Amino acid sequence: MRSELKQSLENIFRTSNSADELFDAFRIAIDRKFNDEELYKVLLRNSALSKDEISMFAGKVCKEFPEMSYNIFYCVGQLLSSISSYSKHHEDALRFYLRAASKEPQAHEPYLAIAKMYNSELNVPGFELMVQIIADGIALVNLKSPLCFALADLYKLIGDIEKEQDYLTLGKLYQQEGR
Repeated sequence: MRSELKQSLENIFRTSNSADELFDAFRIAIDRKFNDEELYKVLLRNSALSKDEISMFAGKVCKEFPEMSYNIFYCVGQLLSSISSYSKHHEDALRFYLRAASKEPQAHEPYLAIAKMYNSELNVPGFELMVQIIADGIALVNLKSPLCFALADLYKLIGDIEKEQDYLTLGKLYQQEGR
């Protein structure tokens, strides 16, 4: 019975275009304590949802199931950055990646995702803010070399050869140390 209900909710999350139906199904999933992050990711990826609805659902899932917070916040960051035309949702995606990073400070993936979001033509997210976030992340993450190489690539984009070389050198040192 429980697996049938879960399957039914997943089907609604995947196919419904009705905000009311999605909200009702979500409420049932939360009330029944379905602790399944993949189920909620299906909901979050529903194209009928607005950015605000995605944020609201993600916040509620993370409040009810804090152990899912990193993966849910990271998923929403990916989602918002991927649907962002002309960097429209990059600020929100950045916010969700930072929330993911705050839940698992040792994880390097949110910082790499932030680096990949940079649009040099629009300077979105802002270059200085972004490189500061990534540089600060180096002190926190377990695997430091990918962040150094990402910063080197970013500095190469703007033509700062000196900082590019500094981060390449630092990245190689960390890489040799296995971090």
